[in-house]
Amino acid sequence: MVVAHSVRDELERLFESIRRHAGVPVTTILVDNASRDDTRSWVRAAHPEVRVIEVEENLGVAARDYGLRESLTPYTLFLDSDAALTPGALPTLVDALEANPAWGLVGPRLVYDDGTLQRSARRFPPLLLPLLRRPPLDRVFEQRRTVSRHLMTDFDHEKTRPVLYVLGACQLFRTALARVAGPFDDRVFLGWDDADWCFRVRDAGGEIVFVAEATVVHSYRRQTRRRPVSRAAWRQLRAFVYFQRMYGARRRELIELSGRLDRDSHP
Repeated sequence: MVVAHSVRDELERLFESIRRHAGVPVTTILVDNASRDDTRSWVRAAHPEVRVIEVEENLGVAARDYGLRESLTPYTLFLDSDAALTPGALPTLVDALEANPAWGLVGPRLVYDDGTLQRSARRFPPLLLPLLRRPPLDRVFEQRRTVSRHLMTDFDHEKTRPVLYVLGACQLFRTALARVAGPFDDRVFLGWDDADWCFRVRDAGGEIVFVAEATVVHSYRRQTRRRPVSRAAWRQLRAFVYFQRMYGARRRELIELSGRLDRDSHP
Protein backbone atom coordinates (compact mmCIF):
# COMPACT_ATOMS: atom_id res chain seq x y z
CA MET A 1 0.00 0.00 0.00
CA VAL A 2 1.24 3.46 -0.96
CA VAL A 3 -0.03 6.87 0.13
CA ALA A 4 0.90 9.71 -2.22
CA HIS A 5 0.26 13.39 -2.83
CA SER A 6 1.37 14.87 -6.17
CA VAL A 7 4.52 12.75 -6.55
CA ARG A 8 4.03 11.05 -9.90
CA ASP A 9 7.80 10.95 -10.57
CA GLU A 10 8.34 8.95 -7.40
CA LEU A 11 5.49 6.61 -8.19
CA GLU A 12 6.96 5.82 -11.60
CA ARG A 13 10.07 4.39 -9.94
CA LEU A 14 8.14 2.70 -7.14
CA PHE A 15 5.63 0.88 -9.34
CA GLU A 16 8.39 -0.22 -11.70
CA SER A 17 10.29 -1.69 -8.73
CA ILE A 18 7.16 -3.57 -7.64
CA ARG A 19 6.63 -4.88 -11.17
CA ARG A 20 10.21 -6.08 -11.47
CA HIS A 21 11.07 -7.14 -7.94
CA ALA A 22 7.92 -8.04 -5.94
CA GLY A 23 8.74 -11.72 -6.26
CA VAL A 24 5.42 -12.78 -4.70
CA PRO A 25 1.78 -12.18 -5.74
CA VAL A 26 0.72 -8.71 -4.64
CA THR A 27 -2.27 -6.40 -4.78
CA THR A 28 -1.02 -2.83 -5.03
CA ILE A 29 -3.21 -0.16 -3.48
CA LEU A 30 -2.56 3.55 -4.04
CA VAL A 31 -4.30 5.93 -1.68
CA ASP A 32 -4.18 9.21 -3.56
CA ASN A 33 -4.14 12.01 -1.03
CA ALA A 34 -5.85 14.73 -3.11
CA SER A 35 -3.03 15.01 -5.65
CA ARG A 36 -2.96 18.21 -7.69
CA ASP A 37 -1.01 16.71 -10.60
CA ASP A 38 -2.09 14.01 -13.06
CA THR A 39 -1.28 11.10 -10.73
CA ARG A 40 -4.73 9.52 -10.83
CA SER A 41 -5.19 9.53 -14.60
CA TRP A 42 -1.58 8.46 -15.19
CA VAL A 43 -1.81 5.50 -12.79
CA ARG A 44 -5.04 4.28 -14.33
CA ALA A 45 -3.56 4.47 -17.82
CA ALA A 46 -0.04 3.21 -17.12
CA HIS A 47 -0.71 0.83 -14.21
CA PRO A 48 -4.19 -0.67 -14.48
CA GLU A 49 -3.10 -3.36 -12.00
CA VAL A 50 -2.98 -0.72 -9.23
CA ARG A 51 -6.15 -0.14 -7.24
CA VAL A 52 -6.62 3.61 -6.75
CA ILE A 53 -8.47 4.95 -3.72
CA GLU A 54 -9.25 8.64 -4.11
CA VAL A 55 -9.21 10.85 -1.03
CA GLU A 56 -10.49 14.36 -1.68
CA GLU A 57 -8.52 15.98 1.16
CA ASN A 58 -4.83 15.62 1.94
CA LEU A 59 -4.99 13.71 5.23
CA GLY A 60 -1.29 12.94 5.51
CA VAL A 61 -0.36 9.56 6.96
CA ALA A 62 -3.86 9.05 8.36
CA ALA A 63 -4.97 8.26 4.80
CA ARG A 64 -3.40 4.83 5.27
CA ASP A 65 -6.63 3.79 6.97
CA TYR A 66 -8.40 3.93 3.61
CA GLY A 67 -5.98 1.36 2.24
CA LEU A 68 -6.01 -0.82 5.35
CA ARG A 69 -9.76 -1.22 5.07
CA GLU A 70 -9.26 -2.67 1.58
CA SER A 71 -6.38 -4.98 2.49
CA LEU A 72 -7.64 -8.57 2.42
CA THR A 73 -4.30 -10.39 2.39
CA PRO A 74 -2.59 -11.97 5.44
CA TYR A 75 0.20 -9.40 5.25
CA THR A 76 0.11 -5.70 4.46
CA LEU A 77 3.07 -3.66 3.28
CA PHE A 78 3.43 0.07 3.88
CA LEU A 79 5.78 1.47 1.26
CA ASP A 80 6.57 5.16 0.94
CA SER A 81 6.35 6.76 -2.48
CA ASP A 82 10.06 7.64 -2.37
CA ALA A 83 11.06 4.01 -1.79
CA ALA A 84 11.85 1.18 -4.22
CA LEU A 85 12.04 -2.59 -3.81
CA THR A 86 15.22 -4.47 -4.68
CA PRO A 87 15.38 -8.11 -5.86
CA GLY A 88 14.34 -10.54 -3.13
CA ALA A 89 13.43 -7.91 -0.54
CA LEU A 90 9.70 -8.58 -0.28
CA PRO A 91 9.94 -12.41 -0.39
CA THR A 92 12.56 -12.20 2.38
CA LEU A 93 10.25 -10.12 4.57
CA VAL A 94 7.31 -12.45 3.90
CA ASP A 95 9.44 -15.50 4.71
CA ALA A 96 10.52 -13.84 7.97
CA LEU A 97 6.90 -13.50 9.12
CA GLU A 98 6.03 -16.98 7.88
CA ALA A 99 8.91 -18.55 9.82
CA ASN A 100 8.40 -16.57 13.05
CA PRO A 101 4.80 -16.52 14.30
CA ALA A 102 5.69 -14.20 17.20
CA TRP A 103 6.89 -11.47 14.83
CA GLY A 104 4.19 -8.93 14.04
CA LEU A 105 5.98 -6.32 11.94
CA VAL A 106 9.28 -6.41 10.07
CA GLY A 107 11.33 -3.69 8.41
CA PRO A 108 14.18 -4.09 5.92
CA ARG A 109 17.65 -2.63 5.74
CA LEU A 110 17.18 0.77 4.10
CA VAL A 111 19.77 2.38 1.84
CA TYR A 112 20.01 5.75 0.14
CA ASP A 113 20.04 6.06 -3.64
CA ASP A 114 23.84 5.71 -3.68
CA GLY A 115 23.66 2.47 -1.71
CA THR A 116 24.91 3.80 1.61
CA LEU A 117 23.22 2.66 4.80
CA GLN A 118 20.21 4.54 6.13
CA ARG A 119 19.79 3.82 9.82
CA SER A 120 16.19 2.74 10.17
CA ALA A 121 16.10 0.89 13.52
CA ARG A 122 15.44 3.22 16.43
CA ARG A 123 15.27 3.51 20.20
CA PHE A 124 12.83 5.75 22.07
CA PRO A 125 13.36 9.40 21.06
CA PRO A 126 14.82 11.91 23.54
CA LEU A 127 12.61 14.84 24.48
CA LEU A 128 14.64 17.47 22.62
CA LEU A 129 15.26 15.42 19.48
CA PRO A 130 13.54 17.75 16.95
CA LEU A 131 15.70 20.66 18.07
CA LEU A 132 18.93 18.65 18.22
CA ARG A 133 18.53 17.33 14.67
CA ARG A 134 17.73 20.63 12.97
CA PRO A 135 20.04 23.42 11.83
CA PRO A 136 22.10 24.84 13.33
CA LEU A 137 22.16 22.52 16.36
CA ASP A 138 22.48 19.38 14.23
CA ARG A 139 26.07 20.33 13.42
CA VAL A 140 26.88 19.93 17.10
CA PHE A 141 24.53 17.21 18.32
CA GLU A 142 24.06 14.83 15.38
CA GLN A 143 27.14 12.84 16.45
CA ARG A 144 26.61 13.21 20.20
CA ARG A 145 25.37 10.34 22.37
CA THR A 146 21.80 11.63 22.83
CA VAL A 147 21.05 11.56 19.12
CA SER A 148 23.34 8.68 18.13
CA ARG A 149 21.80 6.38 20.72
CA HIS A 150 18.32 7.09 19.35
CA LEU A 151 19.59 6.38 15.81
CA MET A 152 21.29 3.17 17.00
CA THR A 153 24.63 4.10 15.46
CA ASP A 154 26.18 1.43 17.70
CA PHE A 155 24.27 -1.18 15.67
CA ASP A 156 25.78 -1.92 12.25
CA HIS A 157 22.42 -2.97 10.73
CA GLU A 158 24.07 -6.15 9.46
CA LYS A 159 22.06 -8.68 11.45
CA THR A 160 18.40 -9.40 12.05
CA ARG A 161 17.21 -8.49 15.53
CA PRO A 162 14.17 -7.24 17.49
CA VAL A 163 14.04 -3.45 17.90
CA LEU A 164 11.72 -0.89 19.43
CA TYR A 165 10.61 0.47 16.06
CA VAL A 166 11.60 0.81 12.42
CA LEU A 167 11.07 3.66 9.99
CA GLY A 168 7.77 3.65 8.13
CA ALA A 169 9.34 3.80 4.65
CA CYS A 170 8.82 0.05 4.45
CA GLN A 171 6.93 -2.01 7.02
CA LEU A 172 5.41 -5.44 6.44
CA PHE A 173 2.99 -6.59 9.12
CA ARG A 174 0.25 -9.09 9.84
CA THR A 175 -3.07 -7.64 8.71
CA ALA A 176 -4.88 -9.35 11.59
CA LEU A 177 -2.73 -7.43 14.08
CA ALA A 178 -3.48 -4.19 12.25
CA ARG A 179 -7.18 -4.77 12.88
CA VAL A 180 -6.42 -4.99 16.62
CA ALA A 181 -3.97 -2.08 16.59
CA GLY A 182 -6.75 0.17 15.41
CA PRO A 183 -6.94 3.11 13.00
CA PHE A 184 -4.31 5.75 12.44
CA ASP A 185 -4.68 8.88 14.53
CA ASP A 186 -6.19 11.55 12.28
CA ARG A 187 -4.67 14.22 14.52
CA VAL A 188 -1.24 13.34 13.10
CA PHE A 189 -0.60 14.61 9.58
CA LEU A 190 3.14 13.93 9.39
CA GLY A 191 5.73 12.47 11.70
CA TRP A 192 6.13 9.79 14.37
CA ASP A 193 3.38 7.64 12.92
CA ASP A 194 5.99 4.91 12.28
CA ALA A 195 6.95 4.66 15.96
CA ASP A 196 3.32 4.84 17.08
CA TRP A 197 2.31 2.11 14.62
CA CYS A 198 5.11 -0.20 15.78
CA PHE A 199 4.16 0.36 19.42
CA ARG A 200 0.53 -0.45 18.71
CA VAL A 201 1.38 -3.56 16.70
CA ARG A 202 3.55 -4.69 19.63
CA ASP A 203 0.69 -3.99 22.05
CA ALA A 204 -1.55 -6.07 19.77
CA GLY A 205 0.78 -9.03 20.25
CA GLY A 206 3.54 -8.93 17.65
CA GLU A 207 7.28 -8.32 17.97
CA ILE A 208 8.97 -5.62 15.88
CA VAL A 209 12.01 -6.93 14.01
CA PHE A 210 14.66 -5.41 11.77
CA VAL A 211 15.46 -7.84 8.93
CA ALA A 212 18.97 -7.22 7.62
CA GLU A 213 18.71 -9.69 4.72
CA ALA A 214 16.13 -7.55 2.89
CA THR A 215 17.16 -4.24 1.29
CA VAL A 216 14.92 -1.39 0.13
CA VAL A 217 16.03 1.90 -1.41
CA HIS A 218 14.64 4.99 0.30
CA SER A 219 15.41 8.45 -1.04
CA TYR A 220 14.29 10.00 2.29
CA ARG A 221 13.51 13.62 1.44
CA ARG A 222 13.74 14.97 5.02
CA GLN A 223 12.09 18.19 3.93
CA THR A 224 11.89 19.45 7.49
CA ARG A 225 15.67 19.39 7.86
CA ARG A 226 16.23 21.26 4.60
CA ARG A 227 13.50 23.74 5.53
CA PRO A 228 13.42 23.93 9.35
CA VAL A 229 11.02 26.88 9.21
CA SER A 230 8.13 25.58 7.14
CA ARG A 231 4.61 24.21 7.43
CA ALA A 232 5.91 20.64 7.21
CA ALA A 233 8.45 21.30 9.99
CA TRP A 234 5.71 22.76 12.19
CA ARG A 235 3.47 19.76 11.56
CA GLN A 236 6.25 17.35 12.45
CA LEU A 237 7.15 19.26 15.60
CA ARG A 238 3.51 19.30 16.67
CA ALA A 239 3.30 15.55 15.98
CA PHE A 240 6.40 14.97 18.11
CA VAL A 241 4.94 16.89 21.06
CA TYR A 242 1.70 14.94 20.69
CA PHE A 243 3.65 11.66 20.48
CA GLN A 244 5.60 12.45 23.65
CA ARG A 245 2.41 13.33 25.48
CA MET A 246 0.71 10.16 24.28
CA TYR A 247 3.58 7.92 25.41
CA GLY A 248 4.83 10.01 28.33
CA ALA A 249 3.41 7.61 30.92
CA ARG A 250 5.14 4.70 29.16
CA ARG A 251 8.44 6.45 28.50
CA ARG A 252 10.43 4.53 31.12
CA GLU A 253 8.81 1.25 30.11
CA LEU A 254 9.74 1.73 26.44
CA ILE A 255 13.28 2.86 27.24
CA GLU A 256 13.74 -0.21 29.42
CA LEU A 257 12.32 -2.37 26.64
CA SER A 258 14.94 -0.94 24.26
CA GLY A 259 17.65 -1.92 26.73
CA ARG A 260 16.25 -5.42 27.11
CA LEU A 261 16.13 -5.87 23.33
CA ASP A 262 19.75 -4.71 23.14
CA ARG A 263 20.83 -7.20 25.78
CA ASP A 264 18.91 -10.07 24.19
CA SER A 265 20.56 -9.31 20.86
CA HIS A 266 24.05 -9.48 22.36
CA PRO A 267 24.19 -12.80 24.24
